This record gives sequence, C-alpha cells and structure tokens, in this order.
Amino acid sequence: MTRTIRRHPWISGVIAVLVLAGAGLGTYFGVRDDKAAAADATTTVETVNTGTIRQTVSATGTLAPANQEDLNFSVSGQVTKVSVSEGQHVKKGQTLATINSASLSAAVAEAQASVASDQARLDDDNSNSASDTQIAADQAALTAAQNQLDTAQQQLDSATLTSPIDGIVASLNLTVGQSVSGSSSGNNNGNNNGNSGGNGNNNGNNNGGNNSSDNSSNSSSSDPQILVISTSSWIVNASVDANSVGLIKVGNQAQLSVTGVSDTVYGTIASIGLVSSSSSSSGTASYPVVVDVTGTPSGMHDGADVTATLIYKQLSNVLVVPTLALHRDASGTYVEQVKNGKTVHTAVRPGIESGGQTQIVSGLSAGAQIVVPQVRLGNGNRNGNGTNGRNGQFPGGGQFPGGGRFQIPPGGGVFQNGGPGGG
Repeated sequence: MTRTIRRHPWISGVIAVLVLAGAGLGTYFGVRDDKAAAADATTTVETVNTGTIRQTVSATGTLAPANQEDLNFSVSGQVTKVSVSEGQHVKKGQTLATINSASLSAAVAEAQASVASDQARLDDDNSNSASDTQIAADQAALTAAQNQLDTAQQQLDSATLTSPIDGIVASLNLTVGQSVSGSSSGNNNGNNNGNSGGNGNNNGNNNGGNNSSDNSSNSSSSDPQILVISTSSWIVNASVDANSVGLIKVGNQAQLSVTGVSDTVYGTIASIGLVSSSSSSSGTASYPVVVDVTGTPSGMHDGADVTATLIYKQLSNVLVVPTLALHRDASGTYVEQVKNGKTVHTAVRPGIESGGQTQIVSGLSAGAQIVVPQVRLGNGNRNGNGTNGRNGQFPGGGQFPGGGRFQIPPGGGVFQNGGPGGG
C-alpha cells in the first residue's frame, strides 16, 4: 500500500529562509571583515626631507652648584664677628666672619721686629767688611725671621674668613662668642666634578643651617663653618646604567629637563665615573656622570630633579624617513615610492634609527614621495559582525508563513516560530 506523505508548505518556507540566511551571513560577515581590515591598514603619502637624527641615552640626577667653598677658620680663637646670614649673596673677597686676633697681631709685630733686627745686623756686617762666614750667617738668620713673619701674617689673615667666589651663603655654623679650633679650610674649590674617575657625587651641600647655641662649644667637625655656593654655574650629578655607559663619552652634548625650569637646559658631559654602584631595587650597576650646564639659566636651584638626554651620536642635514615606511624582502630593504601615480618598490640603504625616524644613506633623494603606513588600533566594536565574539545584528528580519519569525539578535541566532506545530 502506498502511503501518501503530506507536505507542509510552511516547512519548505522555513528551510528556504534558513539557506538564504546562511548564505547572507557568510557574505555579509566576509565583506565586513575585509572592509575592517582595509580600514585598519591606512596609509599616507609623505615627502622625503632632510633633518637631524640623534641617538641618545637617558639618565636622571640632581642639580648642584658647580662651585662651592667649605670655609673654616684655620686658627683657633673666639668668634668676634659674623658679617653674613644664610641665604645672603656675597662677593669674592667679602669678609664673612672674624675671630679674636690680638695674640696673632702680637706675633706679627714680634716677627716684624726680628726681621728688622736681622736686616740691620746684615747691613752693618756688610758695611764693616765682615767675613763671608758671618755674612752667610746673617743672611740665614734674616731668612728665618722673614719666614716667621710670613707665617704669623698668614695666621693673622686666617683670623678673617673671606669668600673666595661670588655666590650665596648656603649654611652658617658660627655665632659671636663661639670658640673654634683651627682646622683645614676644606675648600672644595667648587667644581663638584667628582673625584678621580668623575664620581661627581660630592655635593658638599650640608645645609646645616643650625647656628650653635653654645657660645663656648666648638663647631661641628663634619659641617663647614660657612658654606658658600655659586649661583652662576651649575652641574648635574647623574647616573647611567651599565648597558648604556659605554655609548657616551666626555664632551657629548646633553639636553636637560630641570624641575622648576620651563625651558630646555643644555650642557656637556664633564666626567664619567670608573667605579660602579649597584641599585638595591634592580641590582643593575650604574656609573656616575657629571654634566656641566651651559650658561646661567634662570630658575635653577640646588637639589632640583633633572632628566638628562645624553646625545652620543647626532647627524644633521641628512635624509630621514619614518621607520614605518621601510620594508624588507629577500633582496633587502625598500620603500614604496610613488612615481607618476604608481607605487613602485625602491631599494634603499638605511643608516641609524632613533625616535621613529631612520636615516637613508642611498636610494632616495629629497622631495621623493613615499607611502607610509599609519598604525591604527581597532576598537573591537564592529557593528554588523556577529562572529568571532564581535557583537552585531544581521540587518532586517524574516517573516515566516503562519506567523513565524526569523531573527538573529546580537551574539547569536534564534529561530522562533508561531506557526502550526511549534518551531
């Protein structure tokens, strides 16, 4: 017996719609992906020009005066006068402080008398034709007396502290009535350019600033009695890691960003340390570098933070192109040059690269037009694409016979049917 199978027209309609929808989705998503890829791979045409290209090393450090003087009385006595205060500007040769010099003045007077007496004896013996032996003895005595006078005069002069430079009083550890013991003046003679090997970290700015309240006590042996720093010349005490220190050398130019100074400050490398120190945080060895600041920029102050760009190689007036414009294939490096409206591969020989620019040694000339890719990051939200996790919605909807609906909402497809028999 032959069984007749009833065909439901709405099922055929559903199948047809699903087939068409699948084809439409494939076409739609494929086109959208191609268009999105094309949009992300945009290019521009740029003109090749000459410029300056630099290779640099970055370093951080602090600003310090190039000259500083740690001043101390070299003779003992009691302070009789302090003529300056902290923060005061002083001139070279200006008196800063004095100690009791009565005994020193007496010593000078006594030495002067001895010199006068010995000189008179020598003159008298010369007039009386004394023996050569006597004349020699007189001359020796006069020389010794003159040496004693010079020493006494130096000690008397040392009872007055004067500034050896134009500058500012950075710290003051003296008060009137204070007893001081003679010590070495301890002049750093400024420079702060470091010890042998260019350590450069001898700031010397103790900034003690605490005047002694005990008039009978001696000043601290660690702090200078008066510290004078220059304000017309500056250095930067910086450090460079072991991976970069071999690239730089004394005399290299530097560009400095100084806290509190709006304009770029310039300088040159004055010294590079030979002895490294290790960072406790990273364990990387670093080397001290001292940079002499050029000129007298305004707004500089001791201890300011500095970011230094140390230029170890610089080429001026050379042909440069964006590094993104360079491509490589089996034959070497090339750019896409635009000639007569067409893009052609042009072989080039690149030089040094820095900061997204590359020197072109040969293969191009100024004025050439080249294609430069422009990097754009996709936003990950391409409407209309429902694949690969991208939210989208297939445009339109399908109405099925019998009230059924075909929809593809964001993130997936849902088949709904309100017709006979369910869906």
